Amino acid sequence: MQVPHKIGFDEFICTCTPLLRIPELEEEMRQRVQRLVDGLLDFEPSGNRTDDLVEFLRRDKDFLGVLLALTNLSQEKLLRVITAKRFADNDFKPEWGIKRVYRKICEEKEFAVEIAKMFLEGRKNPILAEQVADFYLDQLKLPESWFDIIQDDKLIGNVIRKKLTGEYSDQKGKHIEGMICARLDSMGFSYRKGQVPLLGKEVDIAILSLEDPYVLIMVSYMETTSSGQTTRANEQNKIFQDVIARNVRYNENRALVNIVDGAGWLARRSDLRKLHNGCHYCLNFKNLDLLEGIIRYHIP
Repeated sequence: MQVPHKIGFDEFICTCTPLLRIPELEEEMRQRVQRLVDGLLDFEPSGNRTDDLVEFLRRDKDFLGVLLALTNLSQEKLLRVITAKRFADNDFKPEWGIKRVYRKICEEKEFAVEIAKMFLEGRKNPILAEQVADFYLDQLKLPESWFDIIQDDKLIGNVIRKKLTGEYSDQKGKHIEGMICARLDSMGFSYRKGQVPLLGKEVDIAILSLEDPYVLIMVSYMETTSSGQTTRANEQNKIFQDVIARNVRYNENRALVNIVDGAGWLARRSDLRKLHNGCHYCLNFKNLDLLEGIIRYHIP
């Protein structure tokens, strides 16, 4: 059997795909955006600004995210503002998650009104003005013309796409892992995802089993950058060192494969080089055809 080779770093870079297009995912997101646009266009206000906003927030769990996009405020920052409001009310328990916030909006009218007033009043809200910095309150305030904005399908479409950016990235990651699993299915290999006992680490794909894996695959596609990339590169390098140590100690032939791609990694070349160096084989989506030969070589 031909011994597989590791692609050099420069060749690997030249074959990367900065912004991968997955037609099925693009169509899913296009339909998701259109459903939200249609829902917004169907909303009819009554004339009472507070009641209208409460009704708007309760109509669809995604509409809270639309308001955040309109105010250019992150979900995380909204949760911080709510925590500050709770501290003002002498509620010092741990921070609520966004699901709990939405549930309380739907179930508790008083709380829903408080949230609506936060968006409508911003820094003029007397309670928040004492607890939250003006910088955030100015950002929290909803534009006076917010209803006109959600009636403009092109403009609100862009707002919704901004709101769905995180979801789009998560779904792309799932689709990519699914594409790799489908390829493994076509090759006839069994695989699992989870904790590998012999390494004490969790992996994206273990072939043929978690208990006795011959090939460990870690998948990472990123279109944006974050400090977590350095942490991930270091963690995967530790897995690589553990596999090498085990191979030497027990005369085994296990391998770690990093499947890495995306503009986010290309923008952080030092971390990408760590990932490339810290594995037996480093692949991207244009050279996945090499995966079958790698697996067959390492399976006894």
